[in-house]
Amino acid sequence: MTIFTIGHGRHAFADFLALLNRYDIKFLCDVRSVARSRWPQFNGGVLRELLNENGIGYEHLPETGGKTKPKPEDLMRGVDRIVEIASEVTTAIMCSESAPLSKHKQPRANCHRVGMLAPMLRARGIDRIVHILPDGEAIEFDESEVPSIW
Repeated sequence: MTIFTIGHGRHAFADFLALLNRYDIKFLCDVRSVARSRWPQFNGGVLRELLNENGIGYEHLPETGGKTKPKPEDLMRGVDRIVEIASEVTTAIMCSESAPLSKHKQPRANCHRVGMLAPMLRARGIDRIVHILPDGEAIEFDESEVPSIW
């Protein structure tokens, strides 16, 4: 099974939608603690509506967010929900950080998608995690090898 990751960054919604369509994403799991952004198209309610209008499902899973420390049982429930959805439809997990890795000499996890959630998803049997980059390309790597604060 494959799960994609993506960050909304500062994309216009049309550009973000194009990235999702490029990888045939049919469902987006919003893994931010709070589904708010300074870019209104990425506020939870607005995003849900825009995605649904374009045939893409949406669910906010605040228990998987990296800005707050979720209870372990809540975090596990959220990760299980991601796996459940991904077993039925092409799924991406999304937070705000557009790039999964920092630009340091030795790249680090730039977001909790890489540093916290990817290792948990792999432990749940997800064998392929594809990180969609802001330019539309995608990368795969061993997230356990990347330094992380998570």
